Amino acid sequence: MAMTTVLVQVDGTLEGRRAVEAAFLAARSENGHVMGVHVVPKSEKVTAETMLMSRSSLGGPGQNLYGALHRAEQEGGPEVQAARESFEEIAKRMNAEICDHPPGPGRRTACFKVVGEDGPDTVARLGRVFDLVVVRQPRNDPDQRLRKTLRSVLFQAGRPILVAPSEEVSTIGSRLVIAWSRSALSARAAAISRSFFSEVEEVGILSVATKSGSDSGPTASDLADYIGWHGIKAKVIDVELGNRRLGDRLLEEADGFGADLLVMGAYSHSPFRESLTGGVTNHVLSNAKLPLLMSH
Repeated sequence: MAMTTVLVQVDGTLEGRRAVEAAFLAARSENGHVMGVHVVPKSEKVTAETMLMSRSSLGGPGQNLYGALHRAEQEGGPEVQAARESFEEIAKRMNAEICDHPPGPGRRTACFKVVGEDGPDTVARLGRVFDLVVVRQPRNDPDQRLRKTLRSVLFQAGRPILVAPSEEVSTIGSRLVIAWSRSALSARAAAISRSFFSEVEEVGILSVATKSGSDSGPTASDLADYIGWHGIKAKVIDVELGNRRLGDRLLEEADGFGADLLVMGAYSHSPFRESLTGGVTNHVLSNAKLPLLMSH
């Protein structure tokens, strides 16, 4: 189970570049394809009707306006151009061929697409036909747009999500850790991590005991045995909380393990679903310095 097709939201920021780089690192297959999508907010999208009305009011001819609209949407303004140039520069550095359609086996490809915003679930809907959706970490997010996108992908895409940190990373999944709470949610996340097993060096299993977690499911040792059947060495790490926050302890243990990927389920209780504020998931999202692989 490889992450062959990856969707990543692109902008022209440094953090956006980090997300694109992470997308190419995650698309490990020799046939891997990365689509970069730049979402144009409704307030910035010019419609054909608006252009026609403007030309009509000035008394100018209306021919070729729809063609001009198509070119304007594809070429875009400065932000679109910056996003396109950033994406294509990274694709070239990653030895990916710009290609819109499957070219056949053995070729790494990429393409860039501009879409108009169609509600908060735009990226989530596009992501339903990809193996993985990559978004940037919601740190500098004053209008909550990044968190809204992240939330919609988690709950509406039906695909796993990779949250790229603000820091530059050179590898993803060579040393991964799984947050294990015996729940079905953590089991789903652990299963998704198998896509990285072909090149992983070692897996760490963070044994997490939570008040809401089940104590009757498989133990961390059981998960280690399961991973062992895939020919992968797994180490169980008991997370002792004391008076510390669970989110802090997870990140500390991941750092101590030398992890370049933290795998965890995203809690689905209503406060998280509504606002992504509070709790372990939000704390890890806001403070992680390594990529996060999450599922719901």
